[in-house]
Amino acid sequence: MISSAAPLYATSIELMPEFFDFFDPTPEQQSVVFIDASTLRKAERLIESCEGCNPEGAEIPFDVILDRVTGSDPSVTDYILEERAKCPNCRREIVEKSLVKPVPTAL
Repeated sequence: MISSAAPLYATSIELMPEFFDFFDPTPEQQSVVFIDASTLRKAERLIESCEGCNPEGAEIPFDVILDRVTGSDPSVTDYILEERAKCPNCRREIVEKSLVKPVPTAL
């Protein structure tokens, strides 16, 4: 006899516990990187424009540029900026999740 409390099947999510590990790193796995003004200037030089002045062309989050400059693992890294970056084209402020268009040689 089958118990009514026991499920008859498992969902695909239940069969893939690593699915949750990918999206939710543990605090031990998480890395927070402080971005000083000097590193920020290096990252700014890799930006052509931002979502403010180029809404059609800006498709890459700024933290991808930061990953490139710092060599950090994007799946477990968050950033704290000493100050906000500025778009070299329009001078708007850019934060980690702002969309940017990198210079052609950046990525």
